[in-house]
Formats: sequence, C-alpha cells, structure tokens
Amino acid sequence: DFDLVGFVTNKVAENIATFLENALINGAASKYEGAFGTANLVTAASATAVTADELIDVQMTVPEAFQNRACWIMNKATLKALRKLKDNDGNYLLNKDITGAFGWSLLGKPVYISENAPTVAAGKTAIVYGDMSGLYVKLAQNVEIQVLHEKYATQHAIGVVGYVEFDSKIVEPQKLAGLKMKASA
Repeated sequence: DFDLVGFVTNKVAENIATFLENALINGAASKYEGAFGTANLVTAASATAVTADELIDVQMTVPEAFQNRACWIMNKATLKALRKLKDNDGNYLLNKDITGAFGWSLLGKPVYISENAPTVAAGKTAIVYGDMSGLYVKLAQNVEIQVLHEKYATQHAIGVVGYVEFDSKIVEPQKLAGLKMKASA
C-alpha cells in the first residue's frame, strides 16, 4: 500500500513553501517585496566576482544594533565562489561551522542557501545580509491544504488544493543590505 493522498498533500505543501521562499527572497513587482529588494546596496567592482572587502562593506552597512540576529542569504553557486575566497594569509574566509544549524559562517554570521536567490550576474543583487526581521510578512490566513473528495467523486478520484494569502514589505530598511554586481559595460 502506498499513501498517495499523503504523498500528493506533502508535494502541495512543499510547493507552497518553495513559492513563499521565492516570494520573500525576490518579491514581485507591485505585489510584495522580497529581501533582495533592499535599497541599501554596495556595488561590486566586477559583474562576475565578489571580493572579501565588498562582503565587509555589505556587513558594515547594517548598524551594530542589528548585527546580533544578522545572517547572509545567497544562491548555492554564489556560496561555491565565496568558499574559494582567502585572506592575505591563505585562510579561507568562509568557515565550516559544525555547531550551526546550516553549517557555514561568513565573517562570524550564519550563511543560508536558497536556490531561489539570484546568482552572480551583471546588475543583479547576488547576496543579502542583515536581520531579516526588517522584512515584514503578513499571513492573512494560515496556509490551507484541502483534500477534495466530492468534487472528483464521479471520476473515482481525489483532488488536493492549497491556498496561501500573504503580503511582505521591507519596513525597517536599515536592517538589510545587499551586494549588487556591477552592471556590464
């Protein structure tokens, strides 16, 4: 026996979670804002590479009062490039932190990876840093997932549908900063 209804219900829930993650990272023009929409930007000197100095500049853009809960968010491809950055003594800047929930820290702060985050590309904000509580999120109602028995009864089938209603806006912009790659020449 295979619990098909449970499997489909879990897939619908996973898709809603992926949708919300993408929405809160990238936003949607004139609908809701994402963390990568921060106006506090440090512009990289290159369209394709990130330097340690630029990461420090981004980190220092966020006031000290908000550093305690700050973190980095980036795409896995960006993390891969940053893992290769070294200081003048040959020490890697990105350190494996086995005590942290996600395992990486950069300049003393946790690094979170999202496949929804933009990659390093000309003119794009590739990394966001700060206290994510600066992005306000309103769930108008709880996420709902329903199993529909009656609607498909004549076909001897069951349907699964999910609903979410939310809004988001960067209300405390001083808590967030981003690294925007140089626009191509």
